[in-house]
Amino acid sequence: MSIQSIDSTSGLMSGVSSLTSALDTSESKEKGSFSEMLLEQIKETDRGLKESEDMTKRALLGNAGVSLHDAQIASAKAELDMRLLMQVRNKAIEVYREVMTMPV
Repeated sequence: MSIQSIDSTSGLMSGVSSLTSALDTSESKEKGSFSEMLLEQIKETDRGLKESEDMTKRALLGNAGVSLHDAQIASAKAELDMRLLMQVRNKAIEVYREVMTMPV
């Protein structure tokens, strides 16, 4: 059961990593702007997913210092961060579609 969550997390991590690199190259880097906050959230989510995957691997291998409980907490936190990011993305797409249907 845990191996499936690692596989699904790995797929999400590649998507988040590509999104992070795409936003890093963007020209809008105003301090305190929405794009900066979004970029920070994406980086935080990516970091959480990587940490969760690392902790899960170490817990499954039986390394000292990482319990299965800690790995599950990290995994739950990473999943929550990813859900939050997906909700922000869905709202952004919804607003974009609404703006595109406005008469000019």
